Amino acid sequence: MNTISYVFKNNLYLNITNRCMMACPYCIKYKWSNKFEDNYLKLDREPSCKEIIDAIEDLTEYNEIVFCGYGDPLVRVEVVKEVAKWIKEHGSKVRINTAGLANRYYRENILLKLKGLIDIISISLNGSTSKEHNEINKPMFKEEAFGEILNFIKEAKNYLPEVIITTIEFPGFNVSKVEKIAKDIGVKFRLRPYLDYEE
Repeated sequence: MNTISYVFKNNLYLNITNRCMMACPYCIKYKWSNKFEDNYLKLDREPSCKEIIDAIEDLTEYNEIVFCGYGDPLVRVEVVKEVAKWIKEHGSKVRINTAGLANRYYRENILLKLKGLIDIISISLNGSTSKEHNEINKPMFKEEAFGEILNFIKEAKNYLPEVIITTIEFPGFNVSKVEKIAKDIGVKFRLRPYLDYEE
């Protein structure tokens, strides 16, 4: 059974696609199979805008409504746009978790579509060089990916109120280099524990 929405740490998460521009071996999709806590996040099919909105209950109960799940929500940017518009009209805060490759995926600046609809964008950057990033994340666009993500982060500052680079504290991984990238670009940095991704 498809789980479209699920609660985690006072936020409501929206699982709108299993498609992603990365094939990260540490992702919960691979680490925990089809299940996250009591939620089955492997979709039989992608939900419509109406189905996503219908899966959202009392918005006032949550700190944020987060587009996340088992894939990159910006693969479905038009759906994100429509649902986020509905959420904002009902007074809630919206965050997107993404790999940062949507502009390359669409070959256009999709951030224009999100202006005024998204409060926070959290961009995963696990690697401080193109080589390191490719080895860890297996991105769709290979050698182009790292530079495309950095460009996306810089562009996001021009359209969205809050931009955060997140990285996972892998054993032996020098997270300070990614933190420096965030500082140099002028965005926030958040470290995520590797233990969240272990079985």
